Amino acid sequence: MSSNIKVQVANPEDIDDLRDLTKQLIEGLGQKFDPKRFDWGIRRRLYDPLQRHGILLALDEDNDDFVGMIIAELRIDPFGSSEGAIKQFFLKEPYRKKGVGSLLLEKALEHLKKIKVEKIRVNIKEKAVGAAKLYEKMNFKKVYEVLELDLMKESKWNKE
Repeated sequence: MSSNIKVQVANPEDIDDLRDLTKQLIEGLGQKFDPKRFDWGIRRRLYDPLQRHGILLALDEDNDDFVGMIIAELRIDPFGSSEGAIKQFFLKEPYRKKGVGSLLLEKALEHLKKIKVEKIRVNIKEKAVGAAKLYEKMNFKKVYEVLELDLMKESKWNKE
């Protein structure tokens, strides 16, 4: 693997690469990629001056290939405090466990610190053991668990 990794803010011209990385992330979690949902979500972020700077891409300069991404966004809670959220953190397999994920996460945290968020939250899937270890290494603490009921699969609720 190349050690020539550069992290940069995504531009609208990077949308195809963002789509490809997001598709790999979603399908890697065993879910179906929804192009319409992606287009709505990413365009909303890409053209918002504040949110856009939180969409970061890791570029392997040796082969000019985007190998990872992370979205760090600002959220304002109903009580007016600002909170950061880490979303869509993905790294191609050959680049994992080589410091690239740490670099991406550090840049995302720098962005959120610069825009003065008070706390940063991240939801991770149970399958994402590697990501959980990285967050722990960066001093994230488990605060609560999220449980989910899929009404489309749960037959008791699906009879109507």
